[in-house]
Amino acid sequence: MIKKLALTFVALAISLLAAELMLRLVGAAPKIYPIERGRFRLARNPKIGYEPAPVDYRGEAKPGAQGGAPKAGGEERLAFYDYLGASNRLGFRDVDHEVAKPSGVYRIVVIGDSIAAGLKVDRFEDTFPAILGERLNAQGVKAEVISLAVSGYNTQQEVETLREKGLRYKPDLVLLSYSLSSREHIDGDIYKTLLEEEQHHGGVSSARTNPYLVKSALYRFFRYRVFPPHRGPADPKRVEQFLADVSTDRVAEYFGVLDELSKKNGFQVLVAVFPRFTKNFHAYPLGEQHAYAKNLAALHKFHYLDLIDAFQACRDASPEPIEVDNFHPNVRGHRCAAEAMAGKILGEIKPGG
Repeated sequence: MIKKLALTFVALAISLLAAELMLRLVGAAPKIYPIERGRFRLARNPKIGYEPAPVDYRGEAKPGAQGGAPKAGGEERLAFYDYLGASNRLGFRDVDHEVAKPSGVYRIVVIGDSIAAGLKVDRFEDTFPAILGERLNAQGVKAEVISLAVSGYNTQQEVETLREKGLRYKPDLVLLSYSLSSREHIDGDIYKTLLEEEQHHGGVSSARTNPYLVKSALYRFFRYRVFPPHRGPADPKRVEQFLADVSTDRVAEYFGVLDELSKKNGFQVLVAVFPRFTKNFHAYPLGEQHAYAKNLAALHKFHYLDLIDAFQACRDASPEPIEVDNFHPNVRGHRCAAEAMAGKILGEIKPGG
């Protein structure tokens, strides 16, 4: 009986392998691509929702995405949360970084939203993550700053991104760029657009498919050719379910998650709070929201930097604007923020000290 079962199993395996090879040879199995728009694609992790689409060395989105992803240079932009210019191989607005940390290097991983990504700033070199690295190196710290900021992200999405993509870099410091939209989900409908596109494709994309099964031509042939999914209008309820996963205020919860990650992986945390830009910071109306972040940072023993004083000092020094709009700093504003961060790191955190 055991021999018969073994022979049956071997025969079945050979038959499946032959079918797999034949389908690959004739190209009968459909290919399943990620849902992409502009620089963004659906993420496998529903707590992140969407993520930057990896690009090639020419800064172009990978070909073949459902919906026809354009070049990553911004030819098709989503609402007002995209930027112009090149991305790195992972899709983030940064240069490429090796995973292995060089000896003697102090690594900082920046997580944040469109502010940290430098929305409305033309060059990456003029954003605070790039300037911060320059300032620290000029002060004798062999620093490497890695930006994982994504437009429209809230604290939940940022910390989940750190967990999935940032910990591999073994950071010494995680800099959480905290904006006053961190307790909300304001992404210019990036995620909703991608979800609706997926629903128009019958809810099928590589982001929602088993990453191992989808590699099999035999699986794809039966799942999507023999028993094709219904391709109709977007299901609003399905879309809303996914949106709800990233729309709830989970700042307090994810400060706790960040605390656990810091203890487990041995990095420190600096919370840098960006204010809303008003005409007069001396009569600032949103102090309670800053106090909320400050109290959470104190609870978890994070380093804390409120950038109101730094921005006010820059305004006092020169009448030149420091902001593009109420949310985003301009080049000068990014420089002011980076200098304040560098001062905080050198004076309080003291890399290598």
